[in-house]
Amino acid sequence: MKNILLVLGAPNDEKGNLSRIALDRLNYAFELYSLNKNSRFLCTGGFGKQFNPTSLPHAYYSKQYLLHKGVKEDDFLEFVLSSNTVEDFRMSKLVIEKEQPDILWVVSSDFHMKRVKILHDIIMQYPNTIFVPAPSSLTTQELNPFLLHEEQAIRELQANNFILY
Repeated sequence: MKNILLVLGAPNDEKGNLSRIALDRLNYAFELYSLNKNSRFLCTGGFGKQFNPTSLPHAYYSKQYLLHKGVKEDDFLEFVLSSNTVEDFRMSKLVIEKEQPDILWVVSSDFHMKRVKILHDIIMQYPNTIFVPAPSSLTTQELNPFLLHEEQAIRELQANNFILY
């Protein structure tokens, strides 16, 4: 059985230090990997002022973190150098269609998962997908701006009849 763990990117700072959101997602994905050694990682995240101001892609920092935790080099697919969730799916779709995994595990934050499912269904529509909401370790106060952002993004999708740019 061939599985892919699609880990959606999250912010890192100007030194490449991963945010708690990124770490929550990566740690949860690593737990899945530990239980399913026949899995490969597809890490997303390129560059962007709001999430990665460094000269290396966010996916690089994700991979380095997972390698440090014990993931084998051979268990990584190429990076998806996306800059937002829509691009995560648009760009990952090519890799997923080429690899044809038995199961596609989509790992993102619990607060992000509703929009992730909507975008998957619009863009990727991979039939054997399992959505894995990584529990957030953010405090309620830290989480509130992200919840508001997600609500707004979903309202915009609805207002556009789920037609993407």
